[in-house]
Amino acid sequence: MPASTRTDWPEGVVARYETAGGADVDLAADGECVRVRCSGCGFGDGDAYYPPAAHRLADKHASKCRRAPHPTA
Repeated sequence: MPASTRTDWPEGVVARYETAGGADVDLAADGECVRVRCSGCGFGDGDAYYPPAAHRLADKHASKCRRAPHPTA
């Protein structure tokens, strides 16, 4: 995907994994935990995990998810 179509990271996002379909799996800091959410399919729906588990989960999901990101307009 061209760099011009990528969005800036939302406030609080500490890591981002790109899915095969071009969506993002964002990890947002929440105290000692990290919230996970895929912008394509909604995976994670903001569920909180400890950081090592959140990164593993996000990476695994990103490698399999083929959904495109939801349109913003």
